[in-house]
Amino acid sequence: YNTLIYKQGAGVVLKEPSLIAMSSNIKDKEVKAVGSDAHNLLTRTPKNITVYSPISKGVIHYEELVVLMLKEFLKKVFPVKTFGQKIKAILCVPLGITQDEKKQFEIACYKSEITEVYIVPEVFTYAIGNKIDIKSKTSQFFVNIGADTTSISIISNYTILSGYNISIGGSIINSGIVRFIENNYLIKISQEQAEELKIEIGSLFENYDAKMTIVGINTLTNNKEELVVRASDIYPVTSYYFSKIAEAIKSIIASCKPEIVSDITRFGINYYGGSIEIAGFEQFMNSKTGIKVKFIERPKHEIFGVKNLINNTERLRKILKNN
Repeated sequence: YNTLIYKQGAGVVLKEPSLIAMSSNIKDKEVKAVGSDAHNLLTRTPKNITVYSPISKGVIHYEELVVLMLKEFLKKVFPVKTFGQKIKAILCVPLGITQDEKKQFEIACYKSEITEVYIVPEVFTYAIGNKIDIKSKTSQFFVNIGADTTSISIISNYTILSGYNISIGGSIINSGIVRFIENNYLIKISQEQAEELKIEIGSLFENYDAKMTIVGINTLTNNKEELVVRASDIYPVTSYYFSKIAEAIKSIIASCKPEIVSDITRFGINYYGGSIEIAGFEQFMNSKTGIKVKFIERPKHEIFGVKNLINNTERLRKILKNN
């Protein structure tokens, strides 16, 4: 997960991993690093430091660490002399979190010295940023392939008509690649290497011609070993997970009223998230669902949507009222 902060009048002023490095004695409450600096410690963490990911699957797992992390991020965004000023924030949250989980985000923001907080389902910021009319009674279909989950939602007239989460995302696909390489080649690789394989040669074309050399640990000898991985080697992994996403999409469509299905068929499905950049995504999902694929650029459109809501209190009020 990343924390992305838009500051009115300045644009995107921070985009960093949602990570915090603490003294291993957590009772000390000493922050060693946050964001990118904390990420740099992941592979070479000193014994006296522990790196935490306090937000997982779209919800807070360590409220105190989220507060500390947000405070450090805000210090980066606001000069010290103005840090005490009132801060109005729109917080984008994933689909499907409970009211208690939303409240936890709200409390964490207030404890971080944010004075005014509005919790908005992230699908609306993407829609607004993509210039999709959220007040229209026409139904619009969105699929967000995130890190741990894929959120599938249908919106109309400021309202989420249908929403569903499945436990498949970019990091889940990476884990699948790690297991596949180990099971078939007896080579242990890291999540970071799996991510690189997915980005560089991952494909949803069955006969995609690409290859990449990686160095892993042989599980029998415990020695380093080079391995040439071809796109076709990991195709069974990528196609499996994206097929599951397609099945979930088809399942939701099958439960919709005819007029909603008509809208979806006419306007297509809006996809966003890092994993949509894999080669062959458009052709694969189109063939699996039979519905036109449309892309939403991220994070540009998300931030444009947040900017729009900050400046349009009436639109913000309607979203909050209906969801």
